[in-house]
Amino acid sequence: MIPPNAGSIRSMKSFKSFISESSSIYNFLVWEPEGELKVIADAIDKFKSKKSEAYRGVSAAEVKALKKDGYVISKGEGNTRDIRGSYVADNIHLAGRFALVDQRDEGKGFILVLDRKKLPEMEPRDPGNYSVSQIPKAAVKKIIDLSDLI
Repeated sequence: MIPPNAGSIRSMKSFKSFISESSSIYNFLVWEPEGELKVIADAIDKFKSKKSEAYRGVSAAEVKALKKDGYVISKGEGNTRDIRGSYVADNIHLAGRFALVDQRDEGKGFILVLDRKKLPEMEPRDPGNYSVSQIPKAAVKKIIDLSDLI
């Protein structure tokens, strides 16, 4: 599914508004979830982003690393561009999109709800997205297991 107003995105300013004001995971998906994935997407859609929080969709391997090592850094390979670290988002629905892909492809997906004040410096990358050197366990307010949303 292509976001309904994607054709109207004409400038970085309007794209930034789209990202920050988007209130649906469906605006970030390029495929239509079915069955249990639709149930999960509908549940994610009910979540609300907060200015005091940042979010990241992660795999089971990243959650395991977070618990074992006390921090997580993205493994790269499509998860980062030119950084060593991780991306975080202002929008829980954008992070939920990445978690939903992990749920679809690997059978497990998670959303990290992060306390912005406890994250390392957040470097702006794209509208609504930031890079951090790592995500420390101390910054994690909550881990949402998408399997629990079924």
